[in-house]
Amino acid sequence: MLAISPEAPPSQPWSAQGFAYFWSQGRDPAMVAPVVWPDVRGTWPRASAPVVGRAAYIGAIANFLAALPDFRVEVTDHAMSGDIAFVRWVIRGAFWVGPDIMIGVDRLVLKDGYVIENHIHSDHPLFAELAKTRTLG
Repeated sequence: MLAISPEAPPSQPWSAQGFAYFWSQGRDPAMVAPVVWPDVRGTWPRASAPVVGRAAYIGAIANFLAALPDFRVEVTDHAMSGDIAFVRWVIRGAFWVGPDIMIGVDRLVLKDGYVIENHIHSDHPLFAELAKTRTLG
C-alpha cells in the first residue's frame, strides 16, 4: 500500500543516506513513495521495458525484495552533479543464481530533489532471471 496517493507530489527529498538506510535497514517499499515523482521511470538490468509510474516502480522494488529475502547491502560510494546522483552498492547474500555478491550502480535523475528517473546498472545474472519472470518490468 502506498503511503501517499499515486498522483500526489513527493514530500521527502531523496538523499544518499536515505538510500543506504532503505536498502540496509528499512526495506519497506512504502518508504519509497515520498521520494519519487508520480511519473517516475525505473530501468532495471535486463528488463524488457522500464517501469513507469509510482505504483509500478514501488511494485518492482517490492518484487525485488520478495525475490531476495536475505541479503546485506553496502553503499560503497556516491556522488552528485547537479540533478544527477550516482550510488555504487554491493549486495551480499545466498542468491539462487550467480555468485553471492552483486555489484552495481544506480544513476538517479532528480527533479527539485525528488527521483524522476532511476537506471540501475549491474551485470549479475540474477537480474536476467528476474526479467524472465517479469518481476522487474
